[in-house]
Order: sequence, then structure tokens, then C-alpha cells
Amino acid sequence: MGALQRRVRKRPAAARIEKIVLGLVAIVLCGVLMPPTIALGRELTDVFRTELANLQLEPVGDALAQTVAATYPVASASSSVIYQYNPAADAYERQDRVLGPIFGERTETLGRGQFDVSVSYSYVGLDSINGTDLDDLENVAEIDGRVVSFPIVDAAGNRTGVTLANGRFTNFLPVQVRARLNVEAQIFAPAVTYGITPDLDVNLTLPLIRTYLAAHATSTVPDPRLPQFTLQPGDRNMTTLSTSSSDTAFGVGDLLLRAKYAFYRRDPVDLAFGLGLSLPTGDPDDLQGSGTTRVQPTLIASRIFGDRFEPLINIGMDLNCDDVSRSVFRWAAGATAQVSGPLTAAVVFLGRNELESQADPIAAPFFVQIERNDIYDVSLGMRLLLYESFVVAGNVLLPLNDEGLRADVIPTVQLEYEFGAPL
Repeated sequence: MGALQRRVRKRPAAARIEKIVLGLVAIVLCGVLMPPTIALGRELTDVFRTELANLQLEPVGDALAQTVAATYPVASASSSVIYQYNPAADAYERQDRVLGPIFGERTETLGRGQFDVSVSYSYVGLDSINGTDLDDLENVAEIDGRVVSFPIVDAAGNRTGVTLANGRFTNFLPVQVRARLNVEAQIFAPAVTYGITPDLDVNLTLPLIRTYLAAHATSTVPDPRLPQFTLQPGDRNMTTLSTSSSDTAFGVGDLLLRAKYAFYRRDPVDLAFGLGLSLPTGDPDDLQGSGTTRVQPTLIASRIFGDRFEPLINIGMDLNCDDVSRSVFRWAAGATAQVSGPLTAAVVFLGRNELESQADPIAAPFFVQIERNDIYDVSLGMRLLLYESFVVAGNVLLPLNDEGLRADVIPTVQLEYEFGAPL
């Protein structure tokens, strides 16, 4: 009877939350229907094609457009709080068990007729690509044995030549380009999860993303790393030029629809099957989407021990519907534990193994080359349960290797509320 009374007292709050849910659904629908970028008249990667044209940075921009969205974290579709039906009370009762992780899925389902509403915020500041700092990029001096150079032209634009300090004549000069890139994303991700049956949950997540791209490049002619191309003192072809450009954009990311079905609940492990569908609603050229439809099947295994400890394992694929060879094998392994009362801690290791490189290789890798990468992270998080159904969470993602596009740390905060709907 107490559980039933507790549920009745929560109904006014549930009614208020239902209004929030309707507003959230409206935001999601507007986000899907509106143009993906609502801020500026050009796309972020145009930075490389305009102010920084002729510095061979365009391939870097294309690579960012095709790969950067894959670095964005996606919070778990599994709710923190779960409800189970009690026939004696004729009501769904909240289970006082360990809360779930922010990243990584568990088999526990929400409960029939239960709503879970969450909002997460993540900050992604990319720092490196394949171990090379983005704020310290330098072009290679040679590609396939050929000096990286530009032709010499006169004031009228006609090809000409120059006599070097060593007396040799040349009609081209090598160039050194040093570049600094600043790539940032602020991700605001509202999500709704609903329990259709005691074993089946569905989830909708639509990120709203503000992206920022800034680039600064300094070019020096001739390349000081190649002393054989030193010019005579006072030669007009000896130049050092600096160019900068930046832009920002705001729009929706890729819409994510997820379902989870718990099909086995017995010792020694519970099993569930998850299926996700990622739709390309985000604009890749604004670094907000992948540009491809992806299907994400996942096998989920977990088990709660003593209501306080829950190990978990996820094994799945991120299938690229446009090019299956660019699909990704994903896995997660870790555990959550009740630290004290309503406080839960989680440690989850995350892996992302690419079948092939996620973007086309650069024909002339002036700065970097696009490679196949194996990416490993660790997620460290805490969740605090307040007022029975309100959860506050904080998490950091830390890289365990330096392959691919990486951030030194990705912080995430999340607010979550769970309530029952009339059955």
C-alpha cells in the first residue's frame, strides 16, 4: 500500500514532467525539420577553402567533416532508476538498486509505462590527430621523394625562376607551413526513454551542437629545413605570411533512435539485445554529423549482485549503411557500484575498432594522413539519486591511446528524471 501511495503522491509532479516531455518532443521535431545550421551563411570547413586557400589545408577540413562527429560521446539509453510491478500493491515500485553508468549499457529495463527524461551536456575540445597536436601541425618537406613546393611567378602571374645562393637556378621553391587548429563542440543532448513492456525500452536522443573551428597558418618561403634552396640576400621571393580564420555554427546532430529488449533474466547473467538507428540529420561540414545512416546492433550482458554491484559487457557494431567497409566494432566492459547510500560510481572501458579508415586517404598528405584506428577510452563517473527519481551525474572520458582524433578529456554532466505514466 505504501508503494501505491507513494506513486499517487508523485502524480502532480508527473503531470508537470509530462508537459516538459511534450515540450522536449516539440524541440526534437523542430530540430529535425529545421535546417541543420541556423547560425551563419557558410559552413565551418569553408574556413580552409577561403581565407586559408592554397595552404593545402582543404584535405584536413574534408577529413574533419567525415570523422569528427564520431568522437562525440553518446550517453547510455539505460535509465538510472528502474521500476518493477508489485501485484500485491497493484503498482510499479522503484527498486533500491545500484544506478547505471553514463556510458555503457546494462540489461535492466525501465518498467512498463515509465518515462525517463534526461539532458546531458558534453564539451569536446579536440587536441590531437594520430598523436600529433592540432596546435602544432607542420607540413612534411617531401612527399614520395618530391619536395613540397610552389612554382615561382612574377607580378603578372607568369611562371619565372630565380638563382639560389648556391648559384643553382630553379623555377620552384619549397614552403614550410605551420598550422594551429582549434576544434570544439558543445553538445546539449535531450533524450526520452519509455518502457513499452517490462522488458522493452525505446529511446530517442537528438543532440543540439555548437561547433567552433579556428585555424592559424604561417607559411615560410623557402623552407628553412632545406638549406639547398636558400635564396640570395634581399630576394623578393623570401616571404613569411600569417593567416587566420574562424567560424562557429549551431544545429542539430544525428538523430538517434534506440530500443533494448531484455530476453534472458537468470543466473549467472542477464542478457539484452539493443538496436540503434542513427539518422544523418547533422551537417558534416559544420562538424555536427556523420553524413551517413548507421545501424547499431548490440548484445548487452550485466547482473546486479546484492543490489550494490553490477558488472557489464557490451559487444556491438556500428554499421555504415553507405559503405559497410567503414563500419566500426564497438565494445564496453566495466562495472557500477553503490558507494554510499544514493551515490553510485562507475568505471567503464570503451573500445572502437575501425574496419577501415573512416575517411578517404589524402592523396598528397601535406600535414597528416587518414588512417584506420583503434580507439580506447575509460569512462569515470558518479551518479547521485535525489528525491527518489531525480538523478544528477558527472563523468569524464579519458583516452587510453592516441590514435585518431582525440581530446585530452571529455567532461559530461547529466540531469535525469523518471516518472510513471497512467497505465
